[in-house]
Amino acid sequence: MVRGFPGSKYNRNKIIIILIFIALMSFLIFLYFYLDETQNVEYGQFPQITSSDRILIVSPHPDDESLANSGLIRAALRANATVLVIMMTNGDATPINVTDYVQKTNRTDFNGSIGDLRHLETIEAMSQLGLNQSRIIFLGYPDGALSYLFGSNWDYNNLYKGSNSANEYDHSPYNFSYESNAPYCGANVDKNLEQIIRSYKPTMILYPDDGDEHPDHWATSAFIRYAAIKTGYSGPTYCYLVHKGSWPSPLQFQPQSTLEAPDDLLQLDANWLMLNITQDDENKKEKAINSHATQISLMKNYLLSFVRTDEIFANYPVILIQQVTNNPDFSDGMPLSSFNDLKYDSKTSLLLPSTDLAGAGFVYDDNNAYLLLKTSGNINPNLVYDLHLRVYNGTDFKRIDLKVKDGNAQYELKANNSIQSTEKIDFQIQNNILIVKIPLKLFKGANILLMSADIKDDQKNKLDDMSWRIFKFPPEFIVNSMLL
Repeated sequence: MVRGFPGSKYNRNKIIIILIFIALMSFLIFLYFYLDETQNVEYGQFPQITSSDRILIVSPHPDDESLANSGLIRAALRANATVLVIMMTNGDATPINVTDYVQKTNRTDFNGSIGDLRHLETIEAMSQLGLNQSRIIFLGYPDGALSYLFGSNWDYNNLYKGSNSANEYDHSPYNFSYESNAPYCGANVDKNLEQIIRSYKPTMILYPDDGDEHPDHWATSAFIRYAAIKTGYSGPTYCYLVHKGSWPSPLQFQPQSTLEAPDDLLQLDANWLMLNITQDDENKKEKAINSHATQISLMKNYLLSFVRTDEIFANYPVILIQQVTNNPDFSDGMPLSSFNDLKYDSKTSLLLPSTDLAGAGFVYDDNNAYLLLKTSGNINPNLVYDLHLRVYNGTDFKRIDLKVKDGNAQYELKANNSIQSTEKIDFQIQNNILIVKIPLKLFKGANILLMSADIKDDQKNKLDDMSWRIFKFPPEFIVNSMLL
């Protein structure tokens, strides 16, 4: 028997009503700010494609290239431009029993895995758009694991082993992979991407939006930015979106409707562009998407909701790092060299705003670098705040991973290229901003860095993370830092 004070049932009901009221008001405030910030958004026109363009499209899985880029591929081929598609994975985590599927669809001529089947579907999809099989590169990395390869499984001595029945290997098992037996680690992914970029010499690269909710898309975005920096690529890059809640809206086949970005993404600093596509190209896009028959069998309405009168792309600016006065004060908020994260995108953000990342920034003074992390609520000492940097000196990347937990901050050695330092890390908390100070000499000779962050609970469950954004040091820093 549950015991309680007299009237406890009434008190519980009253508390429940109050909590519901608070949640409703939070949602209405959240909705108000979304509507206020997105009601006047204007899309620019996607640049005209010419015969001199060499377009590189990087797709995490078979079907992403069709969903987000079919119209662009058609426009490029019509302009006699060159197109190359890179498939990061073969989608081998698809929850389909291949034997049952083959029997059900009368594919009696097929003998292989789900990864083999999706490979064939991609070739068929691209043929519907007029793109030859020779213009598709399959890297063969594990579906659902690209974020591990960019993070914890970077080195060759720490390979990732596939965890689904179709791929339980630590290397690519596919005979059509770009690199035979490609080892499953981030360093090898980067090697492959660098080789392709240097050889192909693209004039335009398209890859997933870093606001995409699928971890493979998030990681592909990071890999491309990393490889583009190392190869010295200086051309335009455009991001496309596939996974974002119940987007596209509505989730059904509406070929006469326009495709528009989700409201929360429009709050960020991207420049959004629209590519109008012809009726004929729209029809071909529908055929290309339907060619991914395994996926159509699982989520037809969702896939066909991408057949619209346009395709949209985002261009994110490089952030110029700001120099500040010594011992800076951040009581007025984040510095200019910072970027915002999607609002209330963590699973617990409405009830626990401290679990929602709102922004990150990087500045420096004469002696130190300052890494800033902003949350929607006050910083919670019971959570784990991770800050990640990839620092480029013109030749190689070095890695800095910092963890703030239980009132302590420490360096983490996650890869062979991790920077080791014995110096104590200083940090302070100003309401909802965490400020971590580390020696500026760690950035000697650096000209560019990638920055990201995440929040975990005490069980190491990730609650929220941020995209990898590119920061650039000013020219005077690059010269002066050599004296550090």
